[in-house]
Amino acid sequence: MIGEDTKASKRRGATSMRATAIESNPLVDVAAHLFLEDIADKQGAAGMNTYLMSLATSLARSMPEEEYDTWEDFLDALRAGDSILSTFETIFTPTDHCVVTTVNPFERGWLEYTKRIGKYSRIHYDVAEYYNATVKPGAIDTTCIIHQTFRNAAAERIRVGGRRVKCAQIATIHSDGTKKVAPDEWLPILLEKAGITRTQLNMFMRNNAIIWCIYPE
Repeated sequence: MIGEDTKASKRRGATSMRATAIESNPLVDVAAHLFLEDIADKQGAAGMNTYLMSLATSLARSMPEEEYDTWEDFLDALRAGDSILSTFETIFTPTDHCVVTTVNPFERGWLEYTKRIGKYSRIHYDVAEYYNATVKPGAIDTTCIIHQTFRNAAAERIRVGGRRVKCAQIATIHSDGTKKVAPDEWLPILLEKAGITRTQLNMFMRNNAIIWCIYPE
């Protein structure tokens, strides 16, 4: 019994060490950004944008579809982190159609990159500008393209009362303080869908990362 307990303890210790190492190791975060830059060097902004959108869409489509009877059932799952729309991020819902992401899930990668490599490569912003001009406005850098494309594709896999869920980006606040808000001609419509005012939006933007809205198709 003592031998078995010792083995079990060692296994638990090894598992704990692996978990800690994986969570604290910045290698994956930095390497992922450099990998994207390598793609851009070979394919340019357009090719990188296409790759990012394809990657994010494939990720969303690999996840299970969801069906809910009521909007409240869906919101319960979203708030609990049980929906694919909140599986990678921490959120809260100030209204039934407004979602606020407290911390950008890509923030750590950006921080690790700038800490170890230095200034963020310009290509990450150039590709976002291409996305804003050719797809829809809303991205600050390449990670925004991944995040927003994933969210839109994931929403297509959710049904509430038989109706598909739609998402729309309202505002993003980057780790360096840069802000990207929906165009003036879109903003009043999006705020109405979200059920918030411009003053509330400004308040949410002070201490959070992303503000978006959800609604039935």
